[in-house]
Amino acid sequence: MEITDKKAAILAEAEKLFAQEDFDAVSVRDLAKAANVNIAMISYYFGSKEKLFEELIISRMANSQTTIQAIATDPTMSSIDKVMAVVDFYTDRLMNNPGVHRMINRELSNSSRPQLRDLLLSKITTNKEYLSMMMEEGKKKGEFREDADVGLAMINLFACIQYIVGSSYYSCKMLDVPTEAQLFDKEFRQRIKTYFKDLFSHYLLKK
Repeated sequence: MEITDKKAAILAEAEKLFAQEDFDAVSVRDLAKAANVNIAMISYYFGSKEKLFEELIISRMANSQTTIQAIATDPTMSSIDKVMAVVDFYTDRLMNNPGVHRMINRELSNSSRPQLRDLLLSKITTNKEYLSMMMEEGKKKGEFREDADVGLAMINLFACIQYIVGSSYYSCKMLDVPTEAQLFDKEFRQRIKTYFKDLFSHYLLKK
């Protein structure tokens, strides 16, 4: 196994552990054991558990900014088509990586690691700026309502999916989904996309 593969393997095992347990509940020894490496290798690649955790979260968020920017600045797409593409992207991203987003949500509500929280917020803020650009473009073109509340519209999408990810057992009961595994299959994912595309079309577009 190459060095880059070893580092990737450590990150993959760390993701599983941190998705299940809070940061403070996972030790360096736990990480080394899960990745089948010695403790010194954790230090060699990352320097500390804190730095490993930071790199894990940031690496998993890496392509979202590029994707959202590409959608927001695509001259061939209408404003509403851009919103539909964002719904597809974020639904798949959040549902494909439930463990990562549980970690992110915990860190955003945690004040014990302010540097990481601020770093996460900077990434999220950049994406928000692209989403706002997209919405303002729709208003200027006369496609969207002038009084549309962009912030609440988008947080509605994020909050819904993050709640399903974070409270899967309860969500099954509320949404009449037989098993938690089915919350993450293609059929249910399409249900989410269809709902929000219909919701945003009715809310954003001028009548």
